[in-house]
Amino acid sequence: HIVVIKEESDLRSRPLATLGNALEREPGILVQQSTYGQVPPFFRGLTGYHVLNVIDGIRFNNSTFRSGPNQYLAFVEPMQAQRVEAFLGPTGSQYGSDALGGAIHVLTPEARFASSPAWESHGDLQLSGASADWSGNAAARYSLSNDKLFLLGSLSGRTHNDLRAGGGLDSRNAFHRYLGLPLDGVRDLLGSRQQDTGFRQYGLQTKLAWRPAPTHSATFHYQRGVQSDVRGYKDLNGGLGRVLSTFDPQVLNWLYARYEKLSLGPLDTLSSTFSLNSQTDGGSRQNLRYTDPITTDHTRVNSYGYTGQATTHYGSRLAASFGGELYDERIRSRRDVLNPVTGALSRPRPLYPGRSQYQNLGLFSQATLQLTSRLQTATGLRYTAIRFATTADSTYGIPAASQWFRDLTWHATARYQLTRALGLHVIASRGFRAPNLNDLGALGLNDLGYEIPSAAAREAGALLSTDSGESATSKSVPLRSLSAETLRNLEFGARITTGKLYLRLQAFDAELANLIVRRTLLFPAASAPSQLAGIPVTVIAPTAAQRAQGVVTVATAFDPRAVKSFVNDGRARYYGAESLARYQFNAHWSLEANYTFLVGRDLHPNRNIRRLPPQSGALALRHVPTGRRPWWELSLAASGAQSRLSGGDRDDERIGASRSHNDIASFFNGSRVAPYIQNGVFTPTGETLTQIQNRLLPNSAAGTRVPLYLDTAAWTTLNLRAGYPLTERLQAQAALENIFDENYRTHGSGMDAPGCSLFLGLQYRF
Repeated sequence: HIVVIKEESDLRSRPLATLGNALEREPGILVQQSTYGQVPPFFRGLTGYHVLNVIDGIRFNNSTFRSGPNQYLAFVEPMQAQRVEAFLGPTGSQYGSDALGGAIHVLTPEARFASSPAWESHGDLQLSGASADWSGNAAARYSLSNDKLFLLGSLSGRTHNDLRAGGGLDSRNAFHRYLGLPLDGVRDLLGSRQQDTGFRQYGLQTKLAWRPAPTHSATFHYQRGVQSDVRGYKDLNGGLGRVLSTFDPQVLNWLYARYEKLSLGPLDTLSSTFSLNSQTDGGSRQNLRYTDPITTDHTRVNSYGYTGQATTHYGSRLAASFGGELYDERIRSRRDVLNPVTGALSRPRPLYPGRSQYQNLGLFSQATLQLTSRLQTATGLRYTAIRFATTADSTYGIPAASQWFRDLTWHATARYQLTRALGLHVIASRGFRAPNLNDLGALGLNDLGYEIPSAAAREAGALLSTDSGESATSKSVPLRSLSAETLRNLEFGARITTGKLYLRLQAFDAELANLIVRRTLLFPAASAPSQLAGIPVTVIAPTAAQRAQGVVTVATAFDPRAVKSFVNDGRARYYGAESLARYQFNAHWSLEANYTFLVGRDLHPNRNIRRLPPQSGALALRHVPTGRRPWWELSLAASGAQSRLSGGDRDDERIGASRSHNDIASFFNGSRVAPYIQNGVFTPTGETLTQIQNRLLPNSAAGTRVPLYLDTAAWTTLNLRAGYPLTERLQAQAALENIFDENYRTHGSGMDAPGCSLFLGLQYRF
């Protein structure tokens, strides 16, 4: 598989809001941020639970990961990583369910034993800051070791203030979206920074390794990551105009104990690992008025992992590995709803069934065979069995249930060295993703409105719809029980390697079947429900097409948009090409470039697919002198426009930002606008509600949504990075990002990207 590698030196030489930002500007990868403290990289068009995260070989994903962009990789504080590896394409046979788009492998600092019984100590200190968000971070690491024992401890923390985008503008701001206030008028009214994008984070890490003999070692590792003050900017001024959207708590407690034995009979290595991946996630939301109910969710997932693996070889041509793993998740969830007017507190059905269990069993094997001096092959096979179970809870009407999902995934690779300089490769692979708890049991607000479990939608007689938009029409078939997604991938590539040139090009074609996708729920007009999953709902006025079919949508009091659910529907195809070129002029000068082009389509029916990344590329000229002299890198990053939007994209506040007369009225009468209303007039423009509605959406029906944008605009930025070894131990780093202060947005992000920003850093090693 194609691998992108980020070393520790790169992680520390530029501003990183989150660990995932280290993968920006890499081929095949788009780094989207719904808010500044969250990051879900897209791998070949897939993100969320379609990309698997792994730390030190242990599964990081759990069953509550969402289908779309999520925040969980940001739980790992950037200074806790020594190396980040990104694998493009399905890696299910190596890592298991979820790895359809690829996998991100985070490696923590390795144990480095001394060469003698004498104790050695090492460490480093780092301070840095950036101007776009007036951020500052500090990190300290200290290790002590001899030839048998290694001890490491680290502490890191960072604070990010509200982000200033290029030009001090905010392209999807709610005052621009709903009230038509010009972008410079929004800046004059609210300031040049995107309010409520700031956050804080700290992490601590410890590692203990013991090597009693050269062939034995035991390792204990613990790390903690905590984010605070993270807010959902796309839900606030950044898009929907709600008065409250927080992510709190956001806590990771991660530990593992690992034993490794070398040279055990026919085995080269044998290892066993116990791990605990404890993630605590929560948040509070309030709609457009301060009198609206405040919903607070709190979810904790404890995933207990048990892994065993062995490696062996036969002669000099065959190397193999095999093993098994079990991840046993226990989920606890709670929801509180506060009436801010009366102070009454209720506890309705939580986001996930209160005492859920999700178990993931895998058996795997991989082998690499050197058939000839020019031809090498590799294969992998994995059997996965997943069980989801809930305990009956009469309080919320949740029945006891148990479901199994099983599948076989594989990959096969052949590499042929055609000449000394030219190599070819072909990859065929199959990925698999079982429905997780978020698919099977989630209840609450999400990107495109309120969601309910598919089972509750089936019980109410919901019909399958064409898409997740507000104007979706019916396919005239009832919903069916959820089943697993699969992906088949075929890939061809070539590599040219000479003394000065490295060139890599690959093309791939992947088809995703039995998709689990979000769909708008439709009901026969004559039998529309009054409640769904215990939540009261009301009928939304149908579009002309819906009326012709005799169907309607429904909405909750929590969100005016139609209720959605996850269902299996259709097939999708992603295909494209990625390239990377690196030319070494001499020992000091080098040039690197990459380019990515991606096409994605829903196949039944044939239409634009959700959140498709646009074409992108990067170019970097680097100078690294000898001796104690500064190095520097001048780079250009660019993205094409993305106009191939799906129905969900056009409605998404981060992309098309559609709105209707009703949406405008709701925001106009909301609490964020109240300070600017006098006698029914919005004072910055001197208009009444009706005048604003008619100016923005003339001749439009009250419930018809019209996009603010029909594409995400193309952009180009120029950036400069440099480093200077002041002494043997002290290094200075600097960067000037987005030099021309361009206002732009990474496709699908919930905020505009940082404007011109100066980064300064100091690192001291001892």
